[in-house]
Amino acid sequence: MRKILLLGLLGTLYLAGNAHAQLQKGTRHWGTTVSFSGDNALNKNFNKSEYSRSQFTIAPQVQTGWFFADNKMFGLRLTPLLSTSKNNTSGQNYNYDSKTNYLSFSLSPFIRHYKSLSPKWAIFLHSGIDLMYTRNSFSDEERSEADNGYGGYVYINPGITFWVTPRFVLESDLNVLSLRAGYSQSESEKGFGVNAGVTSSISQYFGLRAAWYLQSK
Repeated sequence: MRKILLLGLLGTLYLAGNAHAQLQKGTRHWGTTVSFSGDNALNKNFNKSEYSRSQFTIAPQVQTGWFFADNKMFGLRLTPLLSTSKNNTSGQNYNYDSKTNYLSFSLSPFIRHYKSLSPKWAIFLHSGIDLMYTRNSFSDEERSEADNGYGGYVYINPGITFWVTPRFVLESDLNVLSLRAGYSQSESEKGFGVNAGVTSSISQYFGLRAAWYLQSK
């Protein structure tokens, strides 16, 4: 069903008529967003032992693009991500601390096809390639180790834009309809995976981005 919807959207975009004023050839695009999450937990057991955990993740994103034809844009997206987690388990005669860090950098060339719905609204189909470097490290009182890796992915997802002003836009990637496939390899494992956009996080279904569409003079 998801593939049918994406193919239908692609057909609609290829049949697009006149371009929105900000979707014409020569327009420059800049977009940025940042996502973050964190939590702290403390569990106390009846045997007087305790377990605590703190976790924080931040992922800023910046992208730029150029309209090489009406309703068609080529762009580049950069997404670094940092996630850190600290854990502690303690009891009457023991105490154990550990820390995990995850770092990734993703560079994604992409192409968008737009369809203007009204002076304020447009939809787009976003397809691209993700090139990713990752580093996962773990340390405790006895050892410290790191695992470096890389990956390559192809993906496609629809999205929607809303013009707040003639230049400033709010965009949303509709990740619930996304398709993603690729290969990843690290020092400890490797594999091929396919993701159909299923997630338990509403914020991952609809990512919001601030963007500027600047016409060349």
